[in-house]
Amino acid sequence: MKKMKLMLESYFEAPKTIKELRLSWGYFIGGFIGVIILLFFYWISSYIGGWIFNKIADIFNVQEYIGIFKWVITFIVRTVMFAVEYFFFKTLLLGILAPFFSYISEKVESFQDGIKYEFSLKENILFVMRGIKIASKSFIKEMIYTLIALLLGFVPVLNLVTPILIFLIQSYFISYNFVDYTLERRKFSVEESTKFMRENRAVFTLGGGIFTLIYFVPIIGIIIAPIVGIVAFTTVTLKILKLKNVVRE
Repeated sequence: MKKMKLMLESYFEAPKTIKELRLSWGYFIGGFIGVIILLFFYWISSYIGGWIFNKIADIFNVQEYIGIFKWVITFIVRTVMFAVEYFFFKTLLLGILAPFFSYISEKVESFQDGIKYEFSLKENILFVMRGIKIASKSFIKEMIYTLIALLLGFVPVLNLVTPILIFLIQSYFISYNFVDYTLERRKFSVEESTKFMRENRAVFTLGGGIFTLIYFVPIIGIIIAPIVGIVAFTTVTLKILKLKNVVRE
């Protein structure tokens, strides 16, 4: 429960930390990338919806109901694309924002613990490569567990908890990307990082869930979720490391 409380406190403290470190410009970077991704999915859903409608219209005579029919097709396609974006936006967003997140996480650690890191192009490239490796592995695992949860949706009674189960799976795996920035600076190997995640799966699932809920708040969610998320996760990871008396530099 103590770690859960630390996670909640870290989210509440994040806006204040962002202000004190003069990182408010970070809202616009995360928000801009998020909006671009959202607009991309909206555009492609309109394109696919129109294409499907034209194909069906060529086969069946729907001229009498063309307006309603096209709206229904577009609505269905956009709903499906929203579900696709729900599963894939993390990989796109967090992958694109990796250098930005690494910088913000380092600034937060310097602020919290007074540790200064020298910039190294070589190390930053290695960090990005490591991030891609971890993100890829966690994404594959996430898709496997999500598929299993979806299959359980066909089982009576169990289908009632399927949406909650999928949300928890998504929340846990999204936290991988946020936490590892701090761990890689502390010289954790990929295996050690994975073990650390498993040992603290409850608190990080909570953090990932909060991030997801913030992200889906209309308009403002896309803007504030990325930077608030990385600040909160960096803060709570540092606190958990202190609780465990883990000191690596």
